[in-house]
Amino acid sequence: MELMYPVAIIISLIIALIIFFIKFNKKSKYTDGKKVANTKFIKQTEYFKSRMKEYNFLKYAINITSCICIVLTGLLISRFVTIQSRSDDKYNRDILLGLDISTSQNEVNLALVQKFKEIIPDIEGDRIGIILFNTAPVVFCPLTDDYNYINECLDDIINQLQVCIENNGHPPVTYKKDGVETPLIWYGGVGAGAQTRGSSLVGDGLAGTLFSFPDLKENEDRTRIIIFATDNDVSGTEAVSLDDACKLCKQYNVHLYAYCPTVEMNIHTSASKIKSYKNAVENNGGGKFYNGDLDAMSSSIIDEIKETKTSLLNEREKVFVTDHPEVIFILILIVIIIMILLEKRIRL
Repeated sequence: MELMYPVAIIISLIIALIIFFIKFNKKSKYTDGKKVANTKFIKQTEYFKSRMKEYNFLKYAINITSCICIVLTGLLISRFVTIQSRSDDKYNRDILLGLDISTSQNEVNLALVQKFKEIIPDIEGDRIGIILFNTAPVVFCPLTDDYNYINECLDDIINQLQVCIENNGHPPVTYKKDGVETPLIWYGGVGAGAQTRGSSLVGDGLAGTLFSFPDLKENEDRTRIIIFATDNDVSGTEAVSLDDACKLCKQYNVHLYAYCPTVEMNIHTSASKIKSYKNAVENNGGGKFYNGDLDAMSSSIIDEIKETKTSLLNEREKVFVTDHPEVIFILILIVIIIMILLEKRIRL
């Protein structure tokens, strides 16, 4: 146990000593009223002597308890505390969902996001983020372990996908969110430069997802996972090819889990596109490739994630200061009660 402000005790002791000496050195003087004559006989009686002894005892006791109360107050102000240092290390993983939001993926994305919502309870404790891409990748939900916020973001994506599907696959400019007209995700940064660069730039989307991890180069030991979904229907010029993006994932030791719908699920893909996507993921990225069955994919990914090691997120110590005013506070109350009783007795 330690004192936070020991100087408070010194100050209270000085004040108590000053009051103590003033009170005990004070000489009684008649400053008002009239003296009573012929009191010598009364002062010699046993009754008077006993009452004076009692009075002097009570007077000194009140003075002493007053000084004790001042010292105890100083002790209370000085704060008796226990200071403990505890490690606040946290071990988990970073997981990013990279989602191709080209309109050819609406129905598949809707099913995929709904499935992702279902698996979140199985990976709680890990940090999760969402990257949306079409022409360019955009961070829709930064890495966080605030699962309420993550679910809000996923619900928002679901609502917008449903709006787009109900509009025959053509996203309107705005939709109502909490009663406010809000732009849809297709009209944000994900479509930047679409007129010149095209859409569904898969390599750029994967590379953008990869480099959305914080401290990617500085902290190589961090466990990072990408769950990436696209139909691989590239329509434009990529700055980074899918093969190169997969190689970068392997270079930075990122676990890559890639998903592609079947031709039956999405007519915009093809057997050749699926094959090239799979080869890039497995051969260049050292990742796992899933095709078609979302239930099989989700259960497999959960098992795979749980088998990966957790890594240290932050290493820091927290200092906890615990006050212990209870004993001093009780003593002050006891002393005050004694003073009240003494004062009441001295007036009788």
